[in-house]
Amino acid sequence: MARFAFVKVFAGLNFGVSQLSGELQRAGHESLTIFFKEYRLVPEKDWGRYRQSKMAGVFIGGRAKRYDFNCYTPFTDCEYELLVHTLQEFKPDVIGFSLCSLPFDEVAEVTTRVRPHFPGVPIIWGGAGPTIEPERSLEYADMVCVGDGEELVVEIADAIDKGRDYSDTPNLWLRLPDGSIRKNPNAPLVDMDSIAFPDYDESRLVIISDDRIRRNVFPPNYGQQYQIITTRGCPYSCSFCIESWTQDKYGKAGSLRRRSVDLVIEELVEAKRKYDIKAVLFFDAVFTTHPAWLKEFAQKYKEKVGIPFWCWTYPRSTRKRDLEYLRDAGLTAVTMGIQSGSETILEAYDRPIPTALATEAAKVVGEVGVQGYFELITRSEYDTEKTMWETFEFLLDFPSHMQTFGFYPMIKFPTYGYTEKVAVEQREITLTDEQYYFFHKIFLLARTTLPRRVKAFLAKSRLIRRFPSLLDPLLPAQLPVFQLNDGALGEMQRREGYEPKPLQLRALRLRPAAKQPALLTQPATAQ
Repeated sequence: MARFAFVKVFAGLNFGVSQLSGELQRAGHESLTIFFKEYRLVPEKDWGRYRQSKMAGVFIGGRAKRYDFNCYTPFTDCEYELLVHTLQEFKPDVIGFSLCSLPFDEVAEVTTRVRPHFPGVPIIWGGAGPTIEPERSLEYADMVCVGDGEELVVEIADAIDKGRDYSDTPNLWLRLPDGSIRKNPNAPLVDMDSIAFPDYDESRLVIISDDRIRRNVFPPNYGQQYQIITTRGCPYSCSFCIESWTQDKYGKAGSLRRRSVDLVIEELVEAKRKYDIKAVLFFDAVFTTHPAWLKEFAQKYKEKVGIPFWCWTYPRSTRKRDLEYLRDAGLTAVTMGIQSGSETILEAYDRPIPTALATEAAKVVGEVGVQGYFELITRSEYDTEKTMWETFEFLLDFPSHMQTFGFYPMIKFPTYGYTEKVAVEQREITLTDEQYYFFHKIFLLARTTLPRRVKAFLAKSRLIRRFPSLLDPLLPAQLPVFQLNDGALGEMQRREGYEPKPLQLRALRLRPAAKQPALLTQPATAQ
């Protein structure tokens, strides 16, 4: 059997390494997953005490204060020693790194530090980041997985076990000894029903952070909640999202795949039995697609799983009957991507959603009786004073039961349609920090329970425009943060003196923003 070690720099959404480990286990090989370091949620005033990823995860929280959820303490020699020692104990035949674009520089640093200790052991990168930038990734890795990796890792492991060459494996790019790059053709997209269940076996998980090592624990940011994806792909094509990039590469129809209901239920039943999970988080780009699938899922989930769950929805796919089925099965909360209240901005994002449709979808969420949240992008190259006022007017009338975790700036991921469009049009952000500060304040004002006419009057006040902080007593000091707070994460937070009070969201265990830096999951937004 072959021995495959995975290193996940910054625990967050851990689907990639867990899925690949499951494939190797099913094929009879050995695997180990190491979570190296964790992100922290840090207010702007404390940013100088931490390092920040190059693509900072800034968002706007209570009273328009800025936070960064991609802050971290510097990598220490002790942590590197623990990482190298753990890998040496395992004796890997291959070392794999899974990453999106956000931590590219940090993964490059860790790869560089690890490599000298394992001469002759190939290092492979995979995930969204290497898939969209394979040449850049090969400046640090020996090999890159471009696209789905389930069949690729098993093919490599089988070849190593049998002593044969694997350099011609589809989806694999390699740096050759002469410095050139071998680019193998793309493999067909994997059949979702053919993949193994993700591997979260605690005997194969190691966590290294804060100069200590922990073994035999569930993933550090999961607690008693189970994260799962039932689809790959998306029926929509927002230019700022990797799903649009995937559609360009593989075609829109072929890139959207969904697992059968029975396999999803089987995985969740097993997870409930093994890990005593109390809630499920569906991280599909849009869960509420395919009504027939949802109806079958709701019936079987209620019967065999029966614990609260959360998912993402989209204005065009928010149907009352579907949500009623899901609610009766255990749906507790949904998050809806809104992104802007200006149809001009939405058109620029290749997201042609009438704002009236978003409002109607939000009303459906309220009528069904589940908690609703919405996302908003508020700092992009297409913003103008006019479009920001349009968003304010939209938020004034957007159903009040819809809450927000905060507002996010646009991130220009490499090679995405949005990024290339901005470059071709030579666009830059034109609003100033002061203008955004004001608009973020009145956006939050629009979500308060004050009468509409009062909110509109205050937003138009010249005094408020000049001194936006005068609104602070009317604004929430903290917004809810999508944060997991059980198990190892809870232990680390308690050790740091962080004792959050629960936000009343039934059983999903969401928490308000921390007064002290809190460990966070990595959001699954654009990548």
